[in-house]
Amino acid sequence: MQLLRYIVRPLSPWGTPLRSDTLCGMLLWRMAERQGAGACRAAIEGFRSGNPPFAVSSALPLDTVSMPRLPPASRGSFRQWVASEEFCDPAGRPLELFDALQAYKLFRKTRHLPVEVWARHAAALSLKPLLAWFCRQEKRPDSSRSRESVEPHVTINRESGTAAEGGLYFNRLTWFAAGTAFHIYARAEAPDTLLELLAETGDMGFGRDASTGKGRFAVERDESFDPAPLEKGGPHSLLCSVCAAMNMSELDGWYAVEAKRGKAGPGHANPHKAPMLLLQEGSVLRHMPHGPYVLEGINADPAVVQVTQALILPCHVVEEENHA
Repeated sequence: MQLLRYIVRPLSPWGTPLRSDTLCGMLLWRMAERQGAGACRAAIEGFRSGNPPFAVSSALPLDTVSMPRLPPASRGSFRQWVASEEFCDPAGRPLELFDALQAYKLFRKTRHLPVEVWARHAAALSLKPLLAWFCRQEKRPDSSRSRESVEPHVTINRESGTAAEGGLYFNRLTWFAAGTAFHIYARAEAPDTLLELLAETGDMGFGRDASTGKGRFAVERDESFDPAPLEKGGPHSLLCSVCAAMNMSELDGWYAVEAKRGKAGPGHANPHKAPMLLLQEGSVLRHMPHGPYVLEGINADPAVVQVTQALILPCHVVEEENHA
């Protein structure tokens, strides 16, 4: 399936980050509402059989991909790079060891990488040239155009219809500056249908407090996107989405994991899902976990699953020669 890209523009504050597994679940719900439960079950069977109808990334700032996690450098190698003046500031002055280490700390916290930088490095991906590029930047790439707030809520006692004692709680919201937009990468058997499902998801809102107008967005296909530079990488995989499988034994690479707790859709006696261990965006894998990327047994209802189909970009990691 060809690599596609969509432009997402927030229309309201979001109570939940727009990550791939959340988005995939919402798309399947919209499919069930639009085409019937049978179409949704058929799509899930496609994910199970290794023939996914689509794969989507998490929302990324415009013209970026997830920052790849790369093999770390040894202390000896890092000192040697600094001594060889590999790292310079924006004015071209070589960095001292302390300043280079500070830049490396910021580099490791950076979550996104410009597409054009990724395209230049993907076929021979290694720490030193990427860090050298990062050190030369006047403005750090992860400048944010959003802010957070908290919104108070109160738990309602269903018997009395009044506020429950001790039921005050707060939800975090993300507000976006005017003109903020994101990119979502996707592969799909039917791109037009996927766009329609994305548009319906944006109209209805997603995530926490969607019923009160949160999580809304507009979406359009990025007609200017040329996928060719992102399809020429190599045998390894960069995750631009979260990923997990029932069998993770073949997993090999450089990655970070997180535990996630979610909720099932409406109509379930127990809405809570069991904790799930997910690979984070930016993981770089020599070998993907053995699919299918459908997590089973996460709820008392066996029909409840979590689809974690990965959206990957090909790359080739060239490991640096480490010196003690």
